[in-house]
Amino acid sequence: MTFSYLELIKPRLQFEEGADMSAARVACGNLVNLFDSALRLLHPVMPFITEEIWQAMYEGKAPSKSIALMAYPQADEKQVDLAAETEMAILQDLIVNVRNLRAELKVEPKVKVPIEVFAHEAEIRAMIEQNRGAVERLGNAETITFHESSLAKVGGARSTARFDVHVVYERKIDAAAECERLRKELEKLEKGIGSGQRQLGNDQFLAKAPVNVVENLRKQQGELAVLKEKTLSKLQELGCS
Repeated sequence: MTFSYLELIKPRLQFEEGADMSAARVACGNLVNLFDSALRLLHPVMPFITEEIWQAMYEGKAPSKSIALMAYPQADEKQVDLAAETEMAILQDLIVNVRNLRAELKVEPKVKVPIEVFAHEAEIRAMIEQNRGAVERLGNAETITFHESSLAKVGGARSTARFDVHVVYERKIDAAAECERLRKELEKLEKGIGSGQRQLGNDQFLAKAPVNVVENLRKQQGELAVLKEKTLSKLQELGCS
């Protein structure tokens, strides 16, 4: 949750000329309190480094001679907001799914892509819309389009109990390079098929080789034949001459 807060708060720390600094001051104050509490929590197990960091944080004007003399942080039930925690969990889940889909599609890190979202509840959609900027920034999304029906059957979409999400991306390939790669793959497959056929056509090999070796070779030949057909189909689709 702390990491998520740090990511979400970054835009509020952008100091621009003429901008209202009140939000930035509040954000900075919250960060100092958060970091101070984290250091006090960590101090019993990492006393030396937390003491040094804590003293440096206050630049010689710490509220006590030592962090060890400060009160240990206590939970405040008034600060617990289960609804906010649930919303944050949904946002985290959405952003993680978008990032995973980008990785699967091999989208370049700097490339922004559109995403489509179907929220199972109106409240969830409203919450995502309210945090659109955070989702777009952390998910590196160009735009967010909301759908009125499920995306579960859309190829490559991810579904959760709260939402469906789909990354709109058509990977651009170098046709010439892909054709060359497929040709090399086809050549490799044909060599494997030829080698296997020679072995299976050798009576001496069949007489001496263990039964399981022969069976595995025949199985391998079947798999190579399937891969060859798929490779030929891809070559045809790309119009490789």
